[in-house]
Amino acid sequence: VGLDVKSKLTVECLRKITTDTSSFLLGGCVSMLVMRWWNVRHDCIGGLWGSISDLNLILSAHMPHVEDRAAKETILRLALLSLRLCFNQIADKNEAKDLQEHVDAGIMTPEELQVLKDVCSKPQVVWVWIMMTIHSLADKGKIRNKEFTLPRLEKLCTKARGCIGETFAYTDTQIPYPYVHLLTMMVIITNVFMAIKSGLQIGGHFRNLHGHFNALFVIAEICHITVLPFFQHSWIKLGCALANPIGEHFFDLPLQTYHVIMRDENICFMHAGEAAP
Repeated sequence: VGLDVKSKLTVECLRKITTDTSSFLLGGCVSMLVMRWWNVRHDCIGGLWGSISDLNLILSAHMPHVEDRAAKETILRLALLSLRLCFNQIADKNEAKDLQEHVDAGIMTPEELQVLKDVCSKPQVVWVWIMMTIHSLADKGKIRNKEFTLPRLEKLCTKARGCIGETFAYTDTQIPYPYVHLLTMMVIITNVFMAIKSGLQIGGHFRNLHGHFNALFVIAEICHITVLPFFQHSWIKLGCALANPIGEHFFDLPLQTYHVIMRDENICFMHAGEAAP
């Protein structure tokens, strides 16, 4: 409170420098993490979704008979299983007791559980079975012009596997700790200088009241040292949470919703092929 004008200006300059620097770094970090979240949704899960839909669309057109429904449903079931296994692996729920939930839900057979329970990268392994099923259908003559169609179906399978691998690349790579640590320290230092500056301002005001108390000025300074730090730390927490959008937080990607939508739209492809006018 007893600091002279020059000292107060020095504190204000330090606060200004640290505030601008931390805001610049914080804005860039949060923007990067939001883009990372969108890439997982659009390029990874969205790419897998698109591959599954395109695969079933082509098969529904090539196999429009009701007696082919079992093969198409098997491929769809395995594709949806790969999606669920992605979430399992990222959440580190790869034990047999965790996978038993899929057996109970009818998405996985007990035989598939025995094969998958001890292998790594389970969701990618499932696509081997899908491709083998497609080759079996081609050998039976179910796929027309297989010299051209089969490579296209294989490409969709490899694209789906690649999307799964890209998902793991995002979720298995943490944000560089030194960067986050530096950013957090900058925010804390900024908050310290803001507290010192506001304390000097409020103290100086009370020291020189002379019967004129400015409540709005005091309230503004209090808001400055409470609201701004609150949002700065909130952005840091939010950014770290968005780094891995596959989990059980309310802002994570909704597995069950995706599963139901993908299942319903692909079943519609099958019905459309079987009931074509």
